[in-house]
Amino acid sequence: MTRPFVAWHHSYWGGCGLVIAGGLVLSLGILCLRAASASDAWQYLFWRGIGFGCSLTILAAWRHATNPLVQIRRLGGFAWISVLAMVGSQVLFVAAIKSGSTAEVFFLMSLAPLMAAVLARPLLGERIGLFGILAIAVALGGVALMSGLSLNVESIGWSGEDPWLARGLALGTAFTFAVYLLATRGARSQDLDAALVAVGIVTALVCAIALLWLGLPIVARLNDVALALVHGGVILALGLVLLARGSRVVPGVTLVMLAQTETVAAPIWTYLAFNETTTPAVIVGGGLILSAVLMQASDQARRKAGHTAPGTTERPA
Repeated sequence: MTRPFVAWHHSYWGGCGLVIAGGLVLSLGILCLRAASASDAWQYLFWRGIGFGCSLTILAAWRHATNPLVQIRRLGGFAWISVLAMVGSQVLFVAAIKSGSTAEVFFLMSLAPLMAAVLARPLLGERIGLFGILAIAVALGGVALMSGLSLNVESIGWSGEDPWLARGLALGTAFTFAVYLLATRGARSQDLDAALVAVGIVTALVCAIALLWLGLPIVARLNDVALALVHGGVILALGLVLLARGSRVVPGVTLVMLAQTETVAAPIWTYLAFNETTTPAVIVGGGLILSAVLMQASDQARRKAGHTAPGTTERPA
């Protein structure tokens, strides 16, 4: 086994660790969302976008010693796809959480790996094998068991609204999040920080326009503003930075799979903080998902090892 492959091997597992950590950090955002009960989705997203944009602007300026606005003007096509996809994902996600139960929304969001598997071929030329499909199936089964998803049309969501609205929004979140993660794989490495700054700016602008259109005040409650700023400036910023760094060495479909740690943890946080829901099935389902995550990561490592024969100096992709 050559030194280049050994270095890549350690880099790959390090990238997997970053993505898993990013998912766990992102899962903490549900606590801020649930606590900010007085805010409309647009109000919450506006302040979250402000916090996120400010935090990432400081990071981008420090890392590149360049005005982030100048960096944004130089973004490539894949970077702009990631920006628009993430803005759409944020809007749909917050709206879904505001109108549905945490477990059900996150179950439907976990369809992102299947959507990514379909999109990865035309966007990045990546394939997923039968073992990867099996891992995704196990993960979906685990989330279904964990959430206790009910397809009863008369079931009522968190806010008492039509549950099918939340389900549609959650499906849209899954699709746009899969596009975002795959687009970061195609983007230039120097674009990642500037793209995240653009996400914050575009999100705030879209929400400001929506608030003006709907005639809603920018502030519903000061406590909600503080929660949204912490969510955007700390939780979302750190989580997405970890995902972006991991994306440089982790294949697209695997990236989406590993990010499902957010799906496992979020319903647990809402149970602990708000007593929303939990059963022994949550623990069992979470174990299945974590097993699927390890299955997929191990399979990718095995397949990469097989592509580089011992005694060669080929650099793995």
